[in-house]
Amino acid sequence: QYLSHHSAGFMALLHNRHFVIQLQTMDASTVRYFSIKNRRVRSHGQMHPKPDFVLSFKDEEYALKTLSKASPMAFMKGMQAGDIKMEGDFSLLVWFNQAAKLIPPKVPKPVKEKLRQARAFIKEKTGK
Repeated sequence: QYLSHHSAGFMALLHNRHFVIQLQTMDASTVRYFSIKNRRVRSHGQMHPKPDFVLSFKDEEYALKTLSKASPMAFMKGMQAGDIKMEGDFSLLVWFNQAAKLIPPKVPKPVKEKLRQARAFIKEKTGK
């Protein structure tokens, strides 16, 4: 939403675009969709009844790692391994990758802390 008002590159990606992209875990325990319409971005923490494109990740941590890389290669590896699944209008994946490149790579401190906690929890449970 911030970029839709402050980034010329992102504003250009929004011009004349109307669609819904949904991000979720494969078990749909975590779901968020983004509605793009009239150069506005709206985010909703729920499932959309008919998204145009759905990106499903094996789990939350994997999604965060992959999305923070903003790398087409990371997506390709995830798809080949079966850790990422896609449904719908695949041209929106290209749009999504272009938009991801404009998102600042710095992860906010609260998110970093949650990642650290999740890694510690996984390490404790698995011993790895």
